This record gives sequence, structure tokens and C-alpha cells, in this order.
Amino acid sequence: MSDEIEILANWKTQLRAMDEADTQTLAQCFTADAVLVHMTGYRQPLDEWLAGMRAGEFVYHQVLEHDVHVTVGDDSASLHGHITTGYRPDGSGQAWPLDVRQTFVKNGDEWLCTESVVRLG
Repeated sequence: MSDEIEILANWKTQLRAMDEADTQTLAQCFTADAVLVHMTGYRQPLDEWLAGMRAGEFVYHQVLEHDVHVTVGDDSASLHGHITTGYRPDGSGQAWPLDVRQTFVKNGDEWLCTESVVRLG
């Protein structure tokens, strides 16, 4: 499997796990020291973000991917994608169009996300 395909598989697993609030699977997509940078600029450690999801502070509804691009280097890669989240099955909720930029590192034979930066867009 090519590096790009592996990174895209990680990305799709992240989106599915966010939608399902599956923090165990989500944790496997990131390095232990990963950081998430929210649209407010807050740099949140992975463990804190996952704990927030388990507590219901971060709820994602219907995470929809619009497009994604991957650039692969020797031992690092970047991903730039657009998603929309916030829709609920009953049609309620608020749509959040998000611009996501992630940095990946090669960890043994797998690619893991080490930083995820989210902005409105």
C-alpha cells in the first residue's frame, strides 16, 4: 500500500471515529503526544480532546468530507482537507465547514497524525 493511501485510510478512520465518538479507534490514528489546534487557537493535547469527547464536550454529527490532498515526504507528510460537521439526523444542528491541516509522521511501518489544525472554512 502506498504512503498516500495509508495516510488517507488514517484520515477516513479519524472521520468515522469522530462521527461515532469512538475515542479508542481515534487514539490509534494519532501519536501519543499529538496536539489539536482548535479554531480559537487553543493547542489541546490528544488525551484532553479524547476525554472531552467521552464527556460529551465535543460531539460531531455526520462528518462529511469534501476534498482532501496529501503531500508525502521521506518521514513526514501533510494532509489538507475540508469537512462539514454539525448536522443531526433529524435535520437540526448547525453546519460547521472546517478546513483541516494535519501533519503525519512515519512510526515504524504506519503513518500517525501528530498535529491537527482546524479553522473555519
